Amino acid sequence: MRLFIAEKPSLGKIVAGGLGHGKSGNGCIRGSDWVVAWCFGHLYEQAQPDDYSEAWKAWNLDSLPMVPEQWKLKPRPDAKKQIAVIRDLLKEASEVVSAGDPDREGELLIREVLESLKWKGPTKRLWVQDLSESGVKKALASLKPIDQFNGLRDAAETRSRADWLVGMNLTRAYTILARQAGRTDKGVLSVGRVQTPTLALVVNRDLEIENFKPVPYFTVSGEFTSNAGVVPASWVVPEDIADPEGRCITKAQAQAVADACEGNAATVVSFEQKLSKKAPPLPFELTSLTSYASARWGYSAKLVLDIAQSLYEEHKLISYPRSDCPYLADAQHGEAKAILAAVASNYPEVKPLVEGASLSIKSRAFNDKKLGAHTGIIPTGERTAISKLNQSERNVYDAIVRRYLAQFYPDAEIKSVVGEIDCAGHRFKATGKITVKAGWQTVLGKEDEDENDAELPALAEGQALSCSGAKVAEKETKPSPRFTEGTLVQAMANIAKYVEDPKLKARLKETSGIGTTATRGGILETLKKRGFIETKGKQIISTKAGRELVAALPHSVVDPGTTAVWETLLAEIEAGNLGQAKFLEQQIVWITGLLQRATQNGVKIAAAEAIECPTCRKGSLRRINGKNGFFWGCSGFREGCKGAFPDKKGKPDMGTRRRSRGRS
Repeated sequence: MRLFIAEKPSLGKIVAGGLGHGKSGNGCIRGSDWVVAWCFGHLYEQAQPDDYSEAWKAWNLDSLPMVPEQWKLKPRPDAKKQIAVIRDLLKEASEVVSAGDPDREGELLIREVLESLKWKGPTKRLWVQDLSESGVKKALASLKPIDQFNGLRDAAETRSRADWLVGMNLTRAYTILARQAGRTDKGVLSVGRVQTPTLALVVNRDLEIENFKPVPYFTVSGEFTSNAGVVPASWVVPEDIADPEGRCITKAQAQAVADACEGNAATVVSFEQKLSKKAPPLPFELTSLTSYASARWGYSAKLVLDIAQSLYEEHKLISYPRSDCPYLADAQHGEAKAILAAVASNYPEVKPLVEGASLSIKSRAFNDKKLGAHTGIIPTGERTAISKLNQSERNVYDAIVRRYLAQFYPDAEIKSVVGEIDCAGHRFKATGKITVKAGWQTVLGKEDEDENDAELPALAEGQALSCSGAKVAEKETKPSPRFTEGTLVQAMANIAKYVEDPKLKARLKETSGIGTTATRGGILETLKKRGFIETKGKQIISTKAGRELVAALPHSVVDPGTTAVWETLLAEIEAGNLGQAKFLEQQIVWITGLLQRATQNGVKIAAAEAIECPTCRKGSLRRINGKNGFFWGCSGFREGCKGAFPDKKGKPDMGTRRRSRGRS
């Protein structure tokens, strides 16, 4: 029997479809001479320090750096049942086919299962990038030797172990040193290759805002009259009086322009009309979906992922949500008819939009050459009434459906107009946009705020106008806005823009930033839990403890460029040009130096701000991750205080009492 092991259930079903479908079993699908089983992402995780040594159970500086002599994995608590399923199937198997996603992690997570369960038999690799049935059948016909992918496995495992070394050692060191310096609470000062640069993004943005000194500047808006109507235009500040950003910062100069122009004749220097087509935005991947939901409804990154997982696993209404690719396979266009029919049945409100869609249109989203390990998030052909969804699920499903529907509408046609006007020797610019044909905007509306549907009167070069009014307006420069969860996740994905070194910037662009689409929301939750960031409305703001931690850490720890350096070396491991042991030795030397520096300099980090328990008025409330999620419990629970409150956006909801502390 040939056993295929897929990375996730959805891929397992696709592989089974390529093999001839089969019958569903316990954690698998069985065919005549094959079985497809699956993982749920990583079934194993890195062991904790406590699992290695008695000496590492106690947190003390003498045990650092902790470097395992023999690395260990342990089953994830929620994966033991599926591991048992695969263990039993391996006893029947004559050959195994690894069907992980076509990337490093996809390679590693299947190998972890096979190595942990001591499989020694023949093994091949199914490399699937086209998830259509024809694409899967083509991949099944060209299985590859597993050894061809050893470099991918080694690079992924090396990254995992190096992250363990950084996180475990620096977290313990900074936590211990901060407590020695007087930090009174029991909070952990977690440090990590991804979470710490992410925290630094928030801290740096907050400091930029708080230290920002607004600069006043002045604009002149003119109204120019022609026989066809009024043309609004803005003064173009000459270079010799403009600041580096092209603004006028002297009111007298702006007022002199307004006075010189008002009531005087003007001439059209140039006038251009351009009709352009605008393609629909691509389907969502997880980062863009998170950004959209954060901006529109204020949803956290974790909530968006939870909703998407529910739509995928429980309701089966959308495709795999932990995607980092917005494109679709060419062959998926053939599935559109069935999907649109299901959407119309599930969601009557969009039925008119489904009827307006044209299956003859194939948008730029359908492109095999752009595919990564996953495809864009789209609706499925599952028939489930939308009435079964809660409001949050409905909102996200609606957004995903509309992005998909837009792929079957024509491009929007936009007429852009640009005119230059001379008045009393001063240059003014008039611009306007108008939607000529809505196309996909019928489904999504306008995404460009500049499209104001204010059409300018037709002008001609040399045409005479008169300035019927010119006004000076005083404005102020503004700092960048504070991060929201959506914009912070986008910043993590586009971290290259925060790195100056051109080589490191290029590497980070290649690797899509820091973290992954699936882990970024969890990283933000960790930063909240540790008390390093907090949310105020949609905004994310760093706390005093978060700022002090970033200030206390060496630049190499908070710098996202470190990830780029790692990625360069991991690519060498993948290519077989660098050994795993050599890379880890380099990290141990680096970490040891960081530990020595921290010990010599000390660490002073403020305790998280205490929230008095309203029940006993003695203890303080702490955010606790219980079996039913986060809640706030009193530190005096051992003395009998039963104060416990639900968590509401990272804060205790004082108006609601919990019945049980629900510890886990």
